[in-house]
Amino acid sequence: MKTGVDVRRATAVKPVIRQSFKTLAKFFGVDNCTLDGFYLDASGSGSGPNVAAIRVHYTCNNVTISNCDIIGAPNPGESRFRGGIRLDRTPNNLRIIGNTIRNFDFAGITTSPYDDIYNGTVTIQGNVIEGNGTAGIYLIGDSSYSNRVIIGGSGSNDGNIIRNNGLSSAEEGSGIWLRYIDQASIENNTIENNRRAGILLTDTSSVSPHVSGNMIHDNGASGINIGGASTLTIGSGNEIYNNGIAGITFFVNGNSMISKFPSSEPVLITGNTIYGNGRAGVAVLDRITGTVTIDSNQIYQNARSGITFTRACTAVITDNEIHGHTGAAGIFTGDWSGYTAPDPDAPPSVVGFDRGHGPVNLTIRRNKIYDNLVGMRLDHASGVITNNLVYGNTRSGIRFSGDNVSPYDPFGVSWGISEISNNTVVDNGSGETGGGIVYDDINTTTDPNTGDPRAFASPPVRDDTQAARLIRNNIAAFNNRTGIRDATCGPATNPPRDYNLYYGNFGRLTSVPSQTGGCTQGSGPNFTGNPHELFADPLFVDRAARDYRLQSGSPAKGAGDDNNDLGAFGGTDPITW
Repeated sequence: MKTGVDVRRATAVKPVIRQSFKTLAKFFGVDNCTLDGFYLDASGSGSGPNVAAIRVHYTCNNVTISNCDIIGAPNPGESRFRGGIRLDRTPNNLRIIGNTIRNFDFAGITTSPYDDIYNGTVTIQGNVIEGNGTAGIYLIGDSSYSNRVIIGGSGSNDGNIIRNNGLSSAEEGSGIWLRYIDQASIENNTIENNRRAGILLTDTSSVSPHVSGNMIHDNGASGINIGGASTLTIGSGNEIYNNGIAGITFFVNGNSMISKFPSSEPVLITGNTIYGNGRAGVAVLDRITGTVTIDSNQIYQNARSGITFTRACTAVITDNEIHGHTGAAGIFTGDWSGYTAPDPDAPPSVVGFDRGHGPVNLTIRRNKIYDNLVGMRLDHASGVITNNLVYGNTRSGIRFSGDNVSPYDPFGVSWGISEISNNTVVDNGSGETGGGIVYDDINTTTDPNTGDPRAFASPPVRDDTQAARLIRNNIAAFNNRTGIRDATCGPATNPPRDYNLYYGNFGRLTSVPSQTGGCTQGSGPNFTGNPHELFADPLFVDRAARDYRLQSGSPAKGAGDDNNDLGAFGGTDPITW
């Protein structure tokens, strides 16, 4: 190709270019040229470890490759060409538009193994990219320079179809694989049926419009897999479903091709629909150091849990609707650590919880969590739980653990949920199971009454040696067992547990021990000095219709320690949606 020259088809049928040895079309240090409307047949005998059908080499400016069929072999896995379009060094404003690129040995669009892209922009829109060996798109940048990669866009024809890639790579096989890209946007694409991940992002950061509006489904492991030092926004408007393990995963597992360690910078997951995945909607399976914010998503009917943590991290979970996880919990931290395997209806975790780096540090606020096996099962977590609406879960609404007495098993430092306030926890439990807000001592591995090994679904165990935590301004009503039970019944003076409303738990309307986990108001140290606990009908607007807002005459109106309403719709930061 030559500077300033466009080569375009002039016939209705695409002219065919066949190679005699190596590259079919090469752009080398050229500016302002286009290749449009050809059939590039790379199915012949040309070979070599780094050969590509089209090579964009050295410094090229304003190059367009459009409306071409770039075919590596008649069938996937047969190509002797590494890539369909290979980028070497610095393509400045390279546009790859409206092509079909399929059946190449490594990737449909790829960088050279010896050169990276830097100080340039690559735009990939409206293509069909399928049947390639490792990835549909594999681009690696130079971490010392700026680079911009745009995959898809906002126009009706901008999105790419990226499917059935990764056929020869069990570890990295992906639809899109980006490494060391500092300005990436992936918008309005269909990414489906790739062997491992739909999108694999390592040491990559997104810019507006970020990773948004994509249909990401039926990929072998993850819809989106995040690793390395990646600052990302995932959303809004992605629909992520039917992936083999999780919709969005933080996972490396020692794969040196991805990254040594998944130490992410801040990642925001916002405004997505995540459902029907094989284990979890969002799964943190490797330890990460940046904050993960999961905000305003619809997360539902994933086979085991909505959000799973098996490694330590800091996460903020706000304003999500999380429901329909009958295999585990809406929010779940790790596997059960007892001596026996979990019950058949409880989830064996993907990997055991990593106790070497402490618990998960969680802020869980303003979520609606319902119709799960458990609303929240927080066996390895510290943090705060405020203003959540938790209802209709088969077992507990909120089941949590913690140890604030030396030797602080199992983490060696004081840990545990420190505040549970302004939650509405209603109608949880069935049969012989299910409380509202319930502490469980996970370090007790045998039943204190029978001596039998405890399993995942065994009744919770109290630990009176623990200090009480701040449990205030909650409504716990109509749960099948206890309304609220902390590790202890609380100290005699200045109790952190107060200003809660209990009603109809354990099948009894106001019987104090039934509502409070066996703690008795006004006898000995138990509940003495807790003068603001209420045992009365909360008067929901329409419990049958699951409208748990308060009627004007509710005793929970203005009854909080801050003079605001009790429950999820009260306090200083209420649910408003």
